[in-house]
Amino acid sequence: MRLFYMAVICLTCAVLCGCEESMTDRGESRNLDVELVKTINNIGVENAIIAQHTLYPYHFITDGEELNDLGQRDFSVLARHFKEHPGVLNVRQGQAGPELYEARVAQILGGLKQAGVETDRMSISDAMPGGSGMSSEQVITILEEEPTSAGSGQAMRATITR
Repeated sequence: MRLFYMAVICLTCAVLCGCEESMTDRGESRNLDVELVKTINNIGVENAIIAQHTLYPYHFITDGEELNDLGQRDFSVLARHFKEHPGVLNVRQGQAGPELYEARVAQILGGLKQAGVETDRMSISDAMPGGSGMSSEQVITILEEEPTSAGSGQAMRATITR
């Protein structure tokens, strides 16, 4: 009888160790999947930052010339890009006065130079963000709102003109 209990305990330990190893392998695989998804998302975010190539007033500390955390992240993406591909960087003035706006632009220029960007091959302006956008030949026109029969929402009918 004692031998039977020893065999059951050994078998249980072997099964539990096997399950633990399997869980560890699954955990490592999950971590790899999570990191891959984060990398793909980061690439997409960086591509969007480069496409718009614009720093807004919310990228700066309120009423200050220094970049906040979001501004520093976006600026570092833009600086890496402009180091290899000089172009136009938009710094939106928003509600900032002329003196504050000039201080912000000077701060950005200094940061670009510090990052190794050839600022003489670039321009900084208070322009709208870039991006591919949509041509005027592709317009969505909302014709009318129609009440839906299944609820309080409304259905929209639209046409795309090309």
